[in-house]
Amino acid sequence: MKASRLLILVLLGGLPGCAELQQLSTPHPQQECTTPPDSGVALWLAAESGTRDQSPEQQQQTLVKWEEEFQRNPDINHRMQLILLLANGAEGVRDSHRARRLLDGIDPLPDDHGDREFITLMQQRLDDQSQSARKLDILWKQVTEQNRRIEELEQQLQELTNIEQNIQNRDAPTVIERER
Repeated sequence: MKASRLLILVLLGGLPGCAELQQLSTPHPQQECTTPPDSGVALWLAAESGTRDQSPEQQQQTLVKWEEEFQRNPDINHRMQLILLLANGAEGVRDSHRARRLLDGIDPLPDDHGDREFITLMQQRLDDQSQSARKLDILWKQVTEQNRRIEELEQQLQELTNIEQNIQNRDAPTVIERER
């Protein structure tokens, strides 16, 4: 019985009209969607994804282009593409404070629930980055101050060591002279 089912699948798989059946019976890796998204999160992420492999110079050019497009047409799609590049771009392109300000300027919010949730997640992420940056700045200042204090103490220790050596050097000849 199993052999006859297998034979039927093999025969049907070879027929041109049964290509769909063959696809269902043959495991294959997930394919990416080939139709470009026209709006919303899918469009925003697709545009941002296209910049990931760009060099910093290319990302800078993309930033200029997207800024110009946003100035001409400040819709939600252009705004979000710009925000994502500013939030995730290379060192010279990244500007999380500006990305956050652009997020705050979204009015009205999109109708799509998923788009609104994505915007909220981006706001939270940028806020978390900003908070982390402030904490790092505080820690850096503390470390810098501690390093300065350590250098001061090392200098004072060296000065005390020099003083002690001078005292020992002064006392040493006097002891030798007394023994003579």
